[in-house]
Amino acid sequence: MLGNIARKLRLFGFDVLYYKKGDDEGLLRNFEDRILLTCDKELYKRCFSLGRKAIFVERSENELYSLSYIFKLLKIKPILKAIRCTVCNGKLRKMDKDEINKNRNIPQNTKSKYKEFYICTNCGKVYWFGSHWKSIIKFNEDLKNTFN
Repeated sequence: MLGNIARKLRLFGFDVLYYKKGDDEGLLRNFEDRILLTCDKELYKRCFSLGRKAIFVERSENELYSLSYIFKLLKIKPILKAIRCTVCNGKLRKMDKDEINKNRNIPQNTKSKYKEFYICTNCGKVYWFGSHWKSIIKFNEDLKNTFN
């Protein structure tokens, strides 16, 4: 339900599990001491009755609104921390030059254009601060402005 929100929260450095498969029972067993974010009112009520931490997030096409609501509720200011893989939640580490040169998943023109690359220690996805990063920074600024 909230896959895009999960990916965005990872951009802010949060350790986010996104539970795609299974039933509510499995979810309740597997989310440990985490805060459950859900659009399912019944699941939210169930978490609340079990004494677990949960946030009900209204279904919205506006991710800015949803994230602003979550950050405000948790009393957290949004600070970008590109330390987690947006795909699998693994930790990112900086790649050294030799590793960059040997990596076939990075286009040659990208290798010459950018200096810093990061790789997920779990799934191997490679990241760099390319043109897409401008839209992420813009989103972050818009999010921060909701706090003023």
